[in-house]
Amino acid sequence: MLRGLVLAVVVAVAAAGTAVAAPVTAAGPGALHDYAAEFAVPGAVAVVVTGGPQGRATTVPYGRTSDGDPVTGDTPFRIASMSKAFTALAVQRLAEQGRLDLDGPVAAALPGFAVADPRGQRMTVRHLLTHTSGLSDADVDEFALPPQESAAALVQRLRGLPLAAEPGTRFEYLNANYVVVARLVEVVTGRPFGDHLADAVFRPLGMDRTVATDRCDAAVPGLARGHVGAYGVQVPAPEIPSLCAGDGGIVTTADDLTRWLRFRLGDGTVPGGARLVGAAAMRDAVTPAPATGGYGLGWGIEDRAGGRVLAAHSGAIGTASSAITISSAGSGAFVLTNGRGAPALLAGQFVDGADGVDPGPPVTDPMRRIDLTLLGVTVLLAAGLLAAVLRAPGRARRLAGRRRTVSLPVLAVLAGLVLLPAVAAASGVVSTTAWVYAFWLVPAAGVLAVVLVAGGLAALAARGSARWRVRRSGAVGAGAHPVLHDVEDGVKVVHR
Repeated sequence: MLRGLVLAVVVAVAAAGTAVAAPVTAAGPGALHDYAAEFAVPGAVAVVVTGGPQGRATTVPYGRTSDGDPVTGDTPFRIASMSKAFTALAVQRLAEQGRLDLDGPVAAALPGFAVADPRGQRMTVRHLLTHTSGLSDADVDEFALPPQESAAALVQRLRGLPLAAEPGTRFEYLNANYVVVARLVEVVTGRPFGDHLADAVFRPLGMDRTVATDRCDAAVPGLARGHVGAYGVQVPAPEIPSLCAGDGGIVTTADDLTRWLRFRLGDGTVPGGARLVGAAAMRDAVTPAPATGGYGLGWGIEDRAGGRVLAAHSGAIGTASSAITISSAGSGAFVLTNGRGAPALLAGQFVDGADGVDPGPPVTDPMRRIDLTLLGVTVLLAAGLLAAVLRAPGRARRLAGRRRTVSLPVLAVLAGLVLLPAVAAASGVVSTTAWVYAFWLVPAAGVLAVVLVAGGLAALAARGSARWRVRRSGAVGAGAHPVLHDVEDGVKVVHR
């Protein structure tokens, strides 16, 4: 989610490394520490599992939470869009139990679901899970504020919306697809989605510290609260208020997620030997669906050199980011953080190292240079706008009576108003209220926009006030008769 911000959600795996090298130490403390320092992440934890579902797990915690507590394997983190794979598994279980049909029409399983397009009758549950439903955020506007109150409310809002494509023919990553699935699960089971997920997935896997919330900003005890960063510093911040039912609401710990990782490396059985889903369902989840370019059921899939196949998913909301990668070679890794960054790259590097593949150079933060550039621009423009305020009186006197052209303050206000929606759109957030999200996505751009708008308005106000005073003083002078003083025969004469 942007939630991949949404917020913009990115389904990513690490940059390919093809040169075979000596095995790299899995989840070495140095790699996570270097990453945290590069992105100024306050707290993080990484886990790498090697040797299959029963193999060795290496856990490396780093830093502290915003409350000052050290990060441990038991610290809860938001995992955002990594939640989608859990939702898909719950649906697969219901399908195996005969309670719904993955390839059956959504409208038949979810009474009241309808779109203003006859093609909607051909939309299946699988289409929702693979983001090929035909729905588009250009119509759904899923990041609009205030957010929808529930999955049921969002389903109701979809009534009357058009489809952008024939179901099954075009991939468009859309969180709303999974919200509809969450509502479908509620209708089929007669229970809240989070409660069903706890009984159907978390509890069998032993994930006792994991919960599924229906809000991205839901309060969870002990949660490692997130941060937003700018200029190389990350500060605690509240999460973006948004609906996260089925698409990104899970809060979990590294210890619990390790159990999930082991399960995904296996054949569908849980500790003790009981089967959660069949081996065919496990394979189906990581098999690319038609027209997706490499997306399965809650997983992005990529073929790598040497016959390796990686399945991965990242999770990003306004104040936290995470990622998980599993390899067909029997290794897997995830990274959880309480700040923004590029954890998908690091998780991919851990898996490459575990598989004996050169992981490539350390992950670097592309936003650092951008932030510093924005800082320089912000300082220069702030200085220019301050000068415009201070010089307003002299400018008004100098330009009195002249025709004025478009000035720096006007351009500054216009640029500030355009900047935030542009940043949000570039990050994948298409919304009528997109400008709000830019403060989470690129805080430095938010600061620049505030400086532009506030400074521009202040300069315009100062210039307007100065022009008014000049006109007023001119009007007073023009309305009075001049007083002339002459001296005649030693007597002062006043002419009016």
